[in-house]
This record gives sequence, C-alpha cells and structure tokens, in this order.
Amino acid sequence: MSMKLKSKGCNVYLVRSGDKRYLIDVGTDGKLIAEQLKELDGVIITHAHFDHIAGARELERIFGCPFFAHPEELPYVFKEREFSFTGIMGKLAKLAERMSRFIPPENVRSVYELKDLRIMHTPGHTPGSICVLHEGKNYCGDLLRGNAKLSRKNFCQSYERYLESVRTVLSLDWEKAFPGHGKEVAKDVAIKKLQYLLK
Repeated sequence: MSMKLKSKGCNVYLVRSGDKRYLIDVGTDGKLIAEQLKELDGVIITHAHFDHIAGARELERIFGCPFFAHPEELPYVFKEREFSFTGIMGKLAKLAERMSRFIPPENVRSVYELKDLRIMHTPGHTPGSICVLHEGKNYCGDLLRGNAKLSRKNFCQSYERYLESVRTVLSLDWEKAFPGHGKEVAKDVAIKKLQYLLK
C-alpha cells in the first residue's frame, strides 16, 4: 500500500511494507509532512538535492526515525561535497540550495540495510540516485518526471550515466512510475515516449 502526501518541493510518498512505514523523500517542509503521519519507521532519500531532503531534520526531531540513502550519496547528504550545476537554471538551483540553510539529519544509514524493498542504484542525476521498486510501483525520484519527461541535463552530474540508468530502469519489471515531480506515469507510456533511448 502507498499514498502520496501533501508536500512542498517534491512529491512525497508513504509506502507500507509489512508492518513498516517508510517515506520516500521529504520535500522542503518536514512539519507539513509530519502533520499527516502518526507513525514513521524510516525515510528513504532518492537523492540529496535540497528540494527532496530540506525537511529531513524536522521529521527526525519529531519521529526519531532513521534515514536511508545510497552510500555514494552520503557525502552530499552531510554537505561534505557539493553538486555541480550548470547553466542559468543550475545556478539558480545552487543559490536556492545555499539559501535553504539545510541541516542534515544525524541518523543516516545505507539504503542497502533495507531488506523488504528493492533498491536500484540509478546514478547520473546524482552519484547515489536510487529508485525504490515495490509492489509494481517504481518510486523514481528525479530519474523520470511526470509525463515521462527526462531530467534537465544541467541538473545531472553525469548525463551519460543518467541516460544509461533510464535505459536500465525501463527494462525492469514495474507497472507505474511515481516521480519526484509531476504525475505518475505508466511504464508502457514511458517506453513509448522514450523508445528513442532504447535503440
């Protein structure tokens, strides 16, 4: 079972796996997310762009739950490294990130500690981007956007690796993608729109 929560910054999903409740991303307003929840067992970070994790510290304060990210994403979560953005949109994103005054959560673990969800490493948008596959659903962060649009090139750390990740994910078994921005998209629609990548 899963549901989309009211959020700011990006789409946020609540996923149940057995008796566990996980958020996928948190957006920029942790308090808004917390108001919609009674319990939370963990937060899965698809990637560490501020629009997906800026509300993390507030959720950690309220629920005391662990956060999970890919090992290659951890230096960015903890602000030990900075993303490189290009172009005017990229520069605006970097400025917004600096102005957000993001304080990272303290309890962040490797996403591979989660045994009840399938985690796919999808590098390119960021080094440690992931998709979470569960019950036919693909929670894909910024790998795809609503209506099967690709992420902007100037927001990707490696566009070649990003396109390879898109190809890989399109070959996997899932029915519908739930992106970080925009509306969900059926796999057959995504394949039809992106078939030029598969040749």
